[in-house]
Order: sequence, then C-alpha cells, then structure tokens
Amino acid sequence: MIRFVFWSMTGLLALMLTACGFQLRGLGDTARPYPFVSLYIDSSLPVAGQVAAIVRLDPRVKLLTSAQHADAVLRIVSESKDKVILTIDRSGAADEYRLNYKVTAQLFMRGEQVGDVMVVKQFRDMTYSENQVLGKGQEENLLWADMLQGTAQQLLYRMSSDRMNRAVAAAKGSASAPATKAPNAVGQP
Repeated sequence: MIRFVFWSMTGLLALMLTACGFQLRGLGDTARPYPFVSLYIDSSLPVAGQVAAIVRLDPRVKLLTSAQHADAVLRIVSESKDKVILTIDRSGAADEYRLNYKVTAQLFMRGEQVGDVMVVKQFRDMTYSENQVLGKGQEENLLWADMLQGTAQQLLYRMSSDRMNRAVAAAKGSASAPATKAPNAVGQP
C-alpha cells in the first residue's frame, strides 16, 4: 500500500511538472539558433578551449581549424583573473576573498565585426582559513573552473541572442542591398 501511494504521488508530481512547462536542462531542442553554421575560435586562452568543447557538442555548428572557410570567427581578445581581499579579521589576516574573472571577445563574419564587443564578467566570493589551506586551495580551483565554464556558456548564449541575430541580419542586408540615400526628414527651403 505504501509503495502504491509513493509511486502514485511521484507520478502525479511528474505530471504536474510537465504540465507547467518544466523541462530538464539538455532535454529537447530548446537551444537558440546561431547566426552561423561554422565557427573558428581565434585564441589560445583557456576559455577558448571551453567554448570549443561546448560547440563540439552542438550538432548545428561545425568547429573549424582555420578561419578561411568559417562563417564566423570568435576572437577572444583578453582574459583576466583577479583575487581581491573582501574582509580581514582582527589580526589583519584575510578572511574572505572575491575572485573576479573577465573575458572580452568579438564575433566577426566575412571580416566585419558583428554586434558589440562582448564583455563577460563573473565573480565568486570565498571564505579563507589558515587551518584549511589545502581545502581552500581546491575550492578556489573549483571556483575558477566554474567561472571558466560559465563564461564560455555566456559567450555562446550572447552569440545566439536575438540582438546578435538582428545585427547579423542587418550586416547581411547592408552588404547585399545597394546603398540608397535616406530621404531627408526635414524639408529643405
């Protein structure tokens, strides 16, 4: 009887979650389309490797090893890491740190920059204790890795954003349409 009630409640919960539109991450085709089919990543920074790893998982985009035949080129201009003391204890030792991670990137299509320069900033706060040096060192490394992956996902999200798609469409439209002079809104005497 208890098993029947448990499985009934579990089934009811699953039905309610699917009825409200809940969907687990990674299931279904909910990813936004990119304005390109092939991509070349112009960087040797660690975030470039993470972006490449995520792109390889997407069957809609082909990652190329050369910019010659790529529809788009992602140029990661800079990456910076910073560790700042947030709080100190009574003896003057650091008690809490803030880890800052910043990446600046640009997307190019047909040699022209598309959209604005993408600047992704992330930070994490962590406590510190002299008694747990090894554990806190491992925690710091995990936080850096988490920020690296989050930044790579944010770059890909921004490349698939509606704003980027509109910028690409505008660039394509201006490249294919002949230049016309806009009518003057103010009448000339």
